[in-house]
Amino acid sequence: MSIPVVSRDPRFRAGRTLLQRGQCEQATSIFATLLEEARTKFGQDSIETAPAYYEYGNALFRTHQQQLQIQEEQQGEQAIKEEKLHAREAAAAAAEFRLKGNTAQNDTKYNNVQPLKIESKELPLNEAQSDDENDAELALEMMETAWSILDNYSESPLSDYYSTWLTEQSPRVLVGIGDVLSCLERHADAADVYLRALALRQKAVSEAKDAATESIELLRYRRLVVEANILVAEELLACPQEKDVVTTETKVTLVSATERVEYARGYYENAREELQETVLLMGALAAKGFDVSEEKEDICNVSVMVMGVGITFAQMDEQSSTAAEESPKKKPRKS
Repeated sequence: MSIPVVSRDPRFRAGRTLLQRGQCEQATSIFATLLEEARTKFGQDSIETAPAYYEYGNALFRTHQQQLQIQEEQQGEQAIKEEKLHAREAAAAAAEFRLKGNTAQNDTKYNNVQPLKIESKELPLNEAQSDDENDAELALEMMETAWSILDNYSESPLSDYYSTWLTEQSPRVLVGIGDVLSCLERHADAADVYLRALALRQKAVSEAKDAATESIELLRYRRLVVEANILVAEELLACPQEKDVVTTETKVTLVSATERVEYARGYYENAREELQETVLLMGALAAKGFDVSEEKEDICNVSVMVMGVGITFAQMDEQSSTAAEESPKKKPRKS
């Protein structure tokens, strides 16, 4: 398979390895350097530069997600520390109260005890959130630039040279863009991008079926179709209730507010059916001696995603059933 020059650079592969290990900041530095070099050597709009654009954006986004997780953990730890501190303060105050005797004056002092304020050396929350949003926006810009290059290249006469690489990378880039949009709570836009990725992945499955009935490649493409379906379902469910699902820039209505949940349910059902087919194919390949260990782990991960959406629908159905049972029945009017 022919791939762009920058993808063959040892530093590129090292950056991908660092991302897989969770060392996102180091990977970001590597891809930033590769991007600058590729833009200088091949040009800003070259297909040779596209992988560096995407991986730089991907590394930025992964770093952004890590920082968000760290902030959440720190906030949780801070809350625990404050809770323990308040408990110690209350215990100390209660002990002092018992020693001094239960007088009205001491009772008043005890009830007015104020918790200590702990000064944090971290950035104020609003400033930290602003920096995080800027990182996510930059990641989105880099990924969208990569997609623009891929999209234009796919329509050129030279696209056959990287055709196999394009088949794999185009939906991957779209899913990456969708992930950032989802993080930015632009759920309609994320659903739109995931739908485009789903169409490309379904096409890849069809082509793989024609090439070989049973193969690891077909198994991977089937699993990716499951993932795309469930991502669409998740984003449709995340959209605001009682509002049509409309994209931000193009103003395209993907689905009306009244049909949103049922559309999401449809993609969830598609994901379940595709997952069953994927598991059956994995079993057939394993029986023939294929090594399916790597795909098995990925299929387990996507199964968890499908189960999560299934639980959401089960809860929604239960709430609807309960609401219907509790609603007062209209009494017939007396004539």
